[in-house]
This record gives sequence, structure tokens and C-alpha cells, in this order.
Amino acid sequence: MKLDKDQRTQLNRMVERSMDQASKNLSGTKGVVSVRLSQEEIDIIDQLVFLELAKNRSDATAMLIREGIQAHQSLLSEIREYTAELERVKAKMQQSIRNSGLLTRLQSETGSEMKGKREGTDETNEK
Repeated sequence: MKLDKDQRTQLNRMVERSMDQASKNLSGTKGVVSVRLSQEEIDIIDQLVFLELAKNRSDATAMLIREGIQAHQSLLSEIREYTAELERVKAKMQQSIRNSGLLTRLQSETGSEMKGKREGTDETNEK
């Protein structure tokens, strides 16, 4: 894959922004995420490492993810809003179910069924 001058310039800017951001966020690293990638995606990551634009595959992957997040901020903001709304609806429904007593009845019925099955199993084992 050969990059033209504009593509190289764009890539260099992306790498510079990401490296600056990575150095700022290094102390804020929260964990490791495993991902499955196609061979084409791995090749791109390896090219970034080969060109010394990233220290390793992990840094190259993190850089590309940060760029993707930055490029789609408005969409991700909308997703956060919808998620917050769904969480409110979910909590409201859970509270309504708890208040109705349905959950307690279902749990007690399930507990009775499980107890009966265990007792039946014990009787079978004793014979």
C-alpha cells in the first residue's frame, strides 16, 4: 500500500495528535481490551509500527481507536444520550416490577420448584 503526499501528511497529523494525546492519557490508562481483527487491519497496524509511528501494535491500535472516537464525537454523543435514556427506562421498569410483587412471587415459585427437584433427586439417589 503506497500513500500519496496528502495521505502521508494526513497520517502524520493523525499520529502527532494521537501521540500527544497518548502521552497526556498515559497515566489514565484503565485496562486492556482484546480485539479480533482481519489480516488487512493487522497489516495496517503493523505498517504503523514498521514506520515507527507507533511503538508497538497496542499503541498503534489505541491511536487508531482514539482517532475513530474523535472523528465520530457527535454520533457517540447521541449514543450516550440514548443510552442514558434507556438506563432511565430500564430502572423505571425494574422498580415497577419490584413494586408489583411479581418478582418476589416468581422467585418464590422458582425456589419451590428447585427445592422439589432437589428433593426428588435426593430420593432417587437414596434408592
